[in-house]
Amino acid sequence: MFAPTTDFEPTPRSTAARLGWPSLFPALFDYGVPLMALLFFTVVGVSFLHEGKESQWIDCYVKASRRLQNSETIHRIEPVAYAYPPAMAMLAAPLANLPDDWSIAAWYAVNVAATCTAFTCAWRLVGGPGLMGFSWKWHAVFWVGALLSLRFMLAPLENHQTDMVIAALVLAGGCRYWRGNGIGAAVWWGVAAAMKCTPALFGVYLLWRGRWRPALVMASIALSLNFLPDLLWPQPDGGSYAMDWSRTFLSRVGQDAPGAWFSDVLLNQSLAGMVNRVATFGWPWTSEALLDRAVASPSWPPLVMRGLVYGGSLLLLGLSIRRWGTIGKQPTPVFAYEPPPVGWHKLHVGMDVAMIVCLMLLLSPMSSKAHYAVMILPALFVARRVVEQPTRGWLAVVAFLIITGPLTAKGLLGKSLGDLTLAWGLPTWFVVLALLSLWRLRDTAHERHPRQSGIGLMPHSHSTAGKQRLRAA
Repeated sequence: MFAPTTDFEPTPRSTAARLGWPSLFPALFDYGVPLMALLFFTVVGVSFLHEGKESQWIDCYVKASRRLQNSETIHRIEPVAYAYPPAMAMLAAPLANLPDDWSIAAWYAVNVAATCTAFTCAWRLVGGPGLMGFSWKWHAVFWVGALLSLRFMLAPLENHQTDMVIAALVLAGGCRYWRGNGIGAAVWWGVAAAMKCTPALFGVYLLWRGRWRPALVMASIALSLNFLPDLLWPQPDGGSYAMDWSRTFLSRVGQDAPGAWFSDVLLNQSLAGMVNRVATFGWPWTSEALLDRAVASPSWPPLVMRGLVYGGSLLLLGLSIRRWGTIGKQPTPVFAYEPPPVGWHKLHVGMDVAMIVCLMLLLSPMSSKAHYAVMILPALFVARRVVEQPTRGWLAVVAFLIITGPLTAKGLLGKSLGDLTLAWGLPTWFVVLALLSLWRLRDTAHERHPRQSGIGLMPHSHSTAGKQRLRAA
């Protein structure tokens, strides 16, 4: 008896052709993702280049890189402060040496490549098939995932930030680990951790998996990239850029109240930022002080704030680690020759990476909406689950994610109402719900056998080997 097939199976013919649509429309349907990507990057590119005169890329990263190449101090307390490790200023050097207009254009090209890489890696980590000629259900996964995450993917492009590049590095490392290449994953994660500290959580993941050598490689790369500027452009007084960054910015994490960073607390959508807003301005729904900034400092004791933030962070980390499975046990790798789409029982690495992505945002001392670009991976996992089995619970999850994610955009709500959604911490709740959803998926992934789950692990029906296996079933 033939096993049932599903819309999540790859097919020998295009979706539109099987439905008998006109000859023009199939091309638009089957090549819709590349065409939409082309349209997206064209429209965003016009805005990106138009806003170049007020570019954070120029005012922050390029300025720091030029100072670095002149052996000047790059970590200073100033209105547009470069508060990142020195590796990012070093890696920006090739573009920083261009004229400003050319540097902005080149940076946009880098962001286009990073966005394509991040999405492609996220799509693979959720077990998706090729991005052309796939079934209508996979189209639904694509569009639901885009709906949930597009607002955050636009933010680093609008602000000329580096977060899309970091997202690409993190997700590319996830793909390498999923393929069984721990060293390759460590390289990508090490570069990401060198540019920004929060990807160092992947080092914890490698240690939990018992991958000591990749963990050592990752740490070595992160440290080497941050001490390399001392060799390339030594300071006249013999100081270290990495030590300057630690003294000027990193040490403030332990000295200041949690959530206090070098930006408006309204923009800080990490767990620390949420606690800081409540401690400083009261509950947003009972006080208007937050929006008019009537109070300047937290009213709660620092010890209480640190207890809530650090205790909550450890709890979230511990509950996530619990989902990673037995310490030292390696997940089943998925090799390149295995045909997509891939079943839930082989998506453990993707779900682990998605959990770490959420923890990066929640545990960071400062997470703005631009940092949320990496949420494309959790969004696609939720999208796949709700399209595959649209229960009331998962439909409610998607509805809540839409309210706390896409609908918080100031372009839709206006500045006043948009600020209010940030005051309430709705983007933070977006990440919290996504993390809870991933816990649920990870807990139940082993319960859904590939043939029962509707996800199309069955072999291609048009192949000889596939037909033989179908007859045997």
